[in-house]
Amino acid sequence: MTNWTTITHTQRQTRQFLSLCAVLALALFTLASARPAQAIERGPLNSALLATVQVIVPVATEQDTYSTGSGTILAESGLILTNYHVMGDIEQEQLYNSNGFAAIGINPANLKGRPVMKYAAYLVASNPTLDLALLRITGLLEDESAPLPKNLGLTAILIGDSEAMQIGDEIDAFGFPSIGGDTVTFTAGIISGFEDEDNDGYAEWLKVDLNINHGNSGGLATNGAGEFVGVPTQGRQDIGMIGLVRDGNLAMDWVNRALLAEQEGTETDPNAAAATNVLFAKAISSKGVARNPAVRFDSGLDTIYATFDYTNFADGANFGFAWYLDGFQIFSDSVRWDAGKNGSTWVNVYDDAGLADGYYELEITYDGEQIYREGVVVGEAKAPSSATFGSITFAEGVTDDDEPIDPGTNFASVSDIYAFFSANGVESGTEWSRRWYIDGELVSEGEDVWNLGEVDSSWLSLSANDGELPVGRYRLELLIENEVVQSGEMDIVEPEARAPKIADVTIVGAVTEADNRRRAVSGATVFFLNPGVTTDVFVDDPKQGLVFASGVTDDDGEYQLDAKLTPGTAYGVVVYKEGYKVVQADDFEIPIDATNPYEVTVTMERR
Repeated sequence: MTNWTTITHTQRQTRQFLSLCAVLALALFTLASARPAQAIERGPLNSALLATVQVIVPVATEQDTYSTGSGTILAESGLILTNYHVMGDIEQEQLYNSNGFAAIGINPANLKGRPVMKYAAYLVASNPTLDLALLRITGLLEDESAPLPKNLGLTAILIGDSEAMQIGDEIDAFGFPSIGGDTVTFTAGIISGFEDEDNDGYAEWLKVDLNINHGNSGGLATNGAGEFVGVPTQGRQDIGMIGLVRDGNLAMDWVNRALLAEQEGTETDPNAAAATNVLFAKAISSKGVARNPAVRFDSGLDTIYATFDYTNFADGANFGFAWYLDGFQIFSDSVRWDAGKNGSTWVNVYDDAGLADGYYELEITYDGEQIYREGVVVGEAKAPSSATFGSITFAEGVTDDDEPIDPGTNFASVSDIYAFFSANGVESGTEWSRRWYIDGELVSEGEDVWNLGEVDSSWLSLSANDGELPVGRYRLELLIENEVVQSGEMDIVEPEARAPKIADVTIVGAVTEADNRRRAVSGATVFFLNPGVTTDVFVDDPKQGLVFASGVTDDDGEYQLDAKLTPGTAYGVVVYKEGYKVVQADDFEIPIDATNPYEVTVTMERR
């Protein structure tokens, strides 16, 4: 029997936050299936090398001083994982520069030259305890004010399962160790053991027979299939020739929590005080357990209880809570905390004359900082007649910026499906619900209280906890006050019934002179035209609307197109440079098995 999980992005209630964290790794980074240890093949090896970047961090307090290390590209949009000690002083927990800036060097396509210092990146989140830092590319290094190209030309690493690693398995390290010179370095090794640093039953480190040198810090460790399984961490871990690699699953769990916290606008510190699993109820047991928790109660009750778990509280801290009715505070209190670090407790709001109908919110504060605020409806609080949800867009995933990945209505071999929609005229406190059907049969439903007001885009997902979603016609219904206001349908089909998806590739290359291929042609513009557009049409009337992708060669004659191309698709190609003959090629096709990036070299003749 299939177990269903439905996740709602827009709802910030803590009980959903925990469920979301449990599946977010699937939503953001798909774990690859475990494979037996083997020597890494050429294709995955090249991808891993291209997914490794050099990280250079200016030290503000020392002129012309830099911290250097390595990083791993987690997403083509420019998300990079590295060590904290590459970005700052780990003992002082202080960044080397106040804004968390780092210059990012990208490996050349042939992997034989020095990295090209191309992008500017800034800190997204950090954790000195785990010695991890998350960066995001935000601009071009030479001109941060210039817009980033649509295609950054990055290769993202596939995410593996570090828990599947065993002693004796192959593990490979990628980075820029100082002893390896200025180019990317690959080192092969094996798992020598594991280290459970805090004796909690989970090994935070992979012990490896690799000598992890300065500069390797923050780089990439892969299994024999070329999938991410850890972060080589220089310092504190060298024991002879044994190095320690930060466990990959632990690192990705932190990354996913950091990204979620960024979306929700909350702190990323895992040691921060938190109130979780908040449940509202009309009554509680003698042990403080909520009885029949709900998100809406009928009129006439005189008490609402809220039970919750607390973590990382400190005795002596100031604990406060307040209740609001339709946005206006009706009660507040605070105490000096004396119940220990972790546990469960409850608070309530009471009126012996009966609680008025409306939207009740509970706010919890810790040392003056809000750590929770959500609510519950009492009575028949009606939504405005204009309240509705926008049309539904289905997709296979969601980006860091909450945009759909591969939207459509026809999917195959997926374990999660995402539904994006807007909220129009929906006020906070409105009761809403969702129902998922497969071939007309209800498989998942849930109700909640809307807490975000009007939004342009939000999403929810349906997941099969024990494998892929079954084949069938899917229907999602969105309801406000138990009335269907929006619905959408899509299909999951057998893989053979769906045309295989071809991954787009980045096009890079060089333009040289025909009579001397060592002489670079700088300032040449390379145009790839929209499929079906001939080069004669473009040359006779060169309009931007006819161009699919373009790039300009640098001083070394090298270029990169600003959009990816689809293998198996034919494009017209035009290369122009004043003083040279125009190069034209119709029906130029990228091979169906093209590697990423794919090199296209052009020669030009002088006039």
